Formats: sequence, structure tokens, C-alpha cells
Amino acid sequence: MKKLVFTFFIAAPFLLYLCTLLFLPSNLVRLLDFIFFSGLFFLMIGSVMLIIQAGFFNAFISSFKHFFSTINKREQAIRGFEGNNREKVSYKKEYPSLKKILLVGVVYFSFGLIASSIVVFLRI
Repeated sequence: MKKLVFTFFIAAPFLLYLCTLLFLPSNLVRLLDFIFFSGLFFLMIGSVMLIIQAGFFNAFISSFKHFFSTINKREQAIRGFEGNNREKVSYKKEYPSLKKILLVGVVYFSFGLIASSIVVFLRI
């Protein structure tokens, strides 16, 4: 299953580009731009997943839960009856394909950037 997901991430931008060939005229610069933007998309998705996996928002979630539990009268009654036993709840999310998404994003982004620079500066 992991190989299938990785293969999809590798092949998806090219399949999308082939679909756009049906509707728009194509040239080398447009292909390189498409690869660059695909890499940028994968980098952004991977970065958001990395931030969530690192637990950046855990403090915000627990603070909001505490705030709304102090506003709610029924929640206050339950806490008063049970005592103030607040358990730390972990909101950590694990993404098994995070490294692969970031790797594909870096490769596409770098290749698109370098190849576009070569094409533009050498006027190929």
C-alpha cells in the first residue's frame, strides 16, 4: 500500500499535465512550471502535516477546552462532583507517508526551479 501511495505521488503531476495537454497548447516552460507548482503543493501539504504531527496546536486545543469547560455550568458541576482531575489529552497525529510527501515535494520543486532557470537564462 505504501508503494502505491508513493507511486501515486510521483505520477500524479505528470498525469495532470497530460490531461491539461488536451485543452491547452504546451511547451517546455509550461511543463517545468507545472512540475514546480506540483512540488510547491506537495511541500505545503507536507509542511502542514509536519506542523500538526509535531503538536504545535496542542496547547491551543487544551486551552480552548479548559476555557469552554469553565464557561459551561454543567461542566463546572461535573468537575465539582468529580474533583479537579484534569487528564492531559494528547492530540498528536501520526502521518506515515510524511517523509515521502516532503521528499517528492523537494525533488519536484528543486527540479522545476533549476530546470526553469536553465531554460530561461540559456533561452532554450
